This record gives sequence, structure tokens and C-alpha cells, in this order.
Amino acid sequence: MRSFVRTTCFATVALALCAPSISRATSAYRWGADGHRIIAEIARGRLSPAVASETRRLLGGQNISDVASWADAVRSQFPNTGPWHYVDIQLSDSSYDPARDCPDGACVIGAVATQLAILSDRTRPDTARASALKFVVHFIGDLHQPLHGGERHDKGGNDVKVTFNGKATNLHALWDSGLLLSLGQTDAEIVQQLGDEIGRRTDIATLSGGTVASWVMESHDIARDIVYHNLPSSLEITPAYSDLARPVIYERLLRGGVRLGATLERALGGAAR
Repeated sequence: MRSFVRTTCFATVALALCAPSISRATSAYRWGADGHRIIAEIARGRLSPAVASETRRLLGGQNISDVASWADAVRSQFPNTGPWHYVDIQLSDSSYDPARDCPDGACVIGAVATQLAILSDRTRPDTARASALKFVVHFIGDLHQPLHGGERHDKGGNDVKVTFNGKATNLHALWDSGLLLSLGQTDAEIVQQLGDEIGRRTDIATLSGGTVASWVMESHDIARDIVYHNLPSSLEITPAYSDLARPVIYERLLRGGVRLGATLERALGGAAR
């Protein structure tokens, strides 16, 4: 099981470049705030009016993109939620084993199932359902970050020190935010670009299906086949590595948004589009 990590920087842009210090209070195992907002915005654009209205009602008038990083913000208050953001599936393993990888449901796959059950239960208090909604929005974003599903005894890449654009960082932070921020696009521009891509593709209905475990295994396989396999031996991130990684990041954001939207439609009584 990974140790928890607390970053020493606070600005979104700085997050990808700051060195983590070990703590049991919080963790850096997350997309940056930008990635979470992008995924939530893509999902929000795909919600039926009824489901969109229900999410705003539960959130007191906020949109799901407004609360996309809430689960990170409250982690110091609820340290038991730390393992809910990822699942440790070794790169050498080819499938998800709940008993091995998610004991007592304490991983992102178990957490999504638990929180969806609460969100879908209309007999539950709205306060509980609102918290569950925030967790679901965040965790479905998290599980699409490749290093939340692939583990190589290095704390999800946090122990792999790399250099990117002349600055010291680590592999996990690079895939959380560093590569995404280096694209030089605003969140709105990326959302528009991916929205246009979704409109052109014919596989969106297929992507909306599957299981949370299958989505995680996509991340696991990308961690194995791309993140680590192509990592330069010098640990200095090259333009070739960045060029290979960026379309992968775009695709993970796209799939995360499509699947979050479909998941909320199913949980809140609408039909996935």
C-alpha cells in the first residue's frame, strides 16, 4: 500500500513541479485540478436536463465542475479516504483481483461502488448523497490517470524523480499536471477540442459502457506500456516522450468525461447519451 504524500506547493501550476514530502494526512495521487475540471465539464455537457438539474440541486446550485477537486480538499479531514483515490495493481499483473488489490473495498474501484450506491439511493439524506456525488465526480476522474491504476513499487511514480523542461519533478506529478499544463491550452479550449472530437467519433456509446474495473485496467495497461516502457533511462523527459504522452492524456480526459456523464445518468435515473 502506498504512503500518503503531501505536496508543499499550493498553486495549480506549481503543483506539477513541487517536490512531495511524506505525510499520512494527504496525498498527491491525483490529476491536477485542471484535469478534474476538464473531465467534469465534458460530463456536464452530456447530462440530460433532468440529471443536470438534480446534480445542481444536490450541490446547492453548484455544477459538478465546481466540486471536481473537493475530495482532494477534504482529504486531511478524512485521512481514511486516501486509498480511495487509486488502486495498486502491479504492472506485472494482467487483471484486477479484488481480494489482492482492494481489500475491504479500500481502493478507487470499491469507493466508486460504495459512493454510487449512496448517490442512487433516494431514501438517503441529501447531505449524504451530495457528498457521494462529489466523491464519484472526483474518483472517476482519478481512475483515468494511468498511474492511479498501475503500480511498480514506487508509490505510483512519486518515487521516480524526473526532469521536465529543466525542472525537477516526479513521474506521477508529470502525468497529473506537468504534461497537461505544458499543452498551453486553457481548460475551456481543451473541453471544446474534446467535445468536437466526441461529436466526430462513432465509439462513444461503447466507451460509455464497461465496468469501473475495466476502465482502471486501461489505465494500468497504459502505465505499463507507455508511461514506464517509454521512460528515458536518463529520466530527463524528452520531446519524444511528451509527444507520445499528450494524445494519451487527451484520450483519458475524453473517456473520463464521457464515462462520468454516463455514470451520473445511470445513477440519477436518466438515460446515457
